[in-house]
Amino acid sequence: MKKSKLLKARVKKQMTAEEKQIWNYIKDRKLYNLKFQKEREIGRYIANFYCPEIEFAIDIDNEKHTKKYEKTRDEYLQSIGVTSIRFTSSEVKANLEETLKQIETVISTLKF
Repeated sequence: MKKSKLLKARVKKQMTAEEKQIWNYIKDRKLYNLKFQKEREIGRYIANFYCPEIEFAIDIDNEKHTKKYEKTRDEYLQSIGVTSIRFTSSEVKANLEETLKQIETVISTLKF
């Protein structure tokens, strides 16, 4: 097994409560009939959730990433045509409804 596959398997098993909330909202084509994948490797990064149909990634950070890492990741994803949105776990926890609304807003601009 490749290292990246091992990492993905490990990360999948450790999904946070906030990630689970987002996943329950987008899985099984519940949102705009789009198929999302969990823990998708995109280049040298792993997105928590990714929809290849519209090249859209959602990340829920646990606040351990540095601003430099986040900026580099965002620039890389943008350079390969992937739109991404990122939330911290505390943002999702504090206001799940607003988080879901923001995801829908971004998707509606990509899909339609």
